[in-house]
Amino acid sequence: MSPRSPSRDGFTLLEVLVALVVLATGILGLSANAALVSRLVGDGSRLTIAATVATARFEQIRGGSCSSATSGAATTRGIDERWSVAPMTAAPVRALEVEISVTYRLRSNQSGGTPRMQRFRGSVLCGSG
Repeated sequence: MSPRSPSRDGFTLLEVLVALVVLATGILGLSANAALVSRLVGDGSRLTIAATVATARFEQIRGGSCSSATSGAATTRGIDERWSVAPMTAAPVRALEVEISVTYRLRSNQSGGTPRMQRFRGSVLCGSG
């Protein structure tokens, strides 16, 4: 029997290749998740803008007089908005019911995104007089 040669420190070629495959799989998984997170952040941003537009419209209606509040439609910051105003009580009007619908697209590419609609409802108390 011949004596065994002393062991060498280091990795075999097969171990290095397996490690590279595992590392590449992990990096591909992270890059796929990064793209998904980026898309979700963009969608959240569009939703936030739509809610801000609706809130601003509601505050504009609330800031005016009840007699001058009317229904309408507009486009603000790329968000289509429609609002309706109706008296909640008979004359004299003491409160208004306000419904605001905002339509927005989830992708930054306005023509290719999925349209979404959110509805907001609220009431506005009218001051005396």
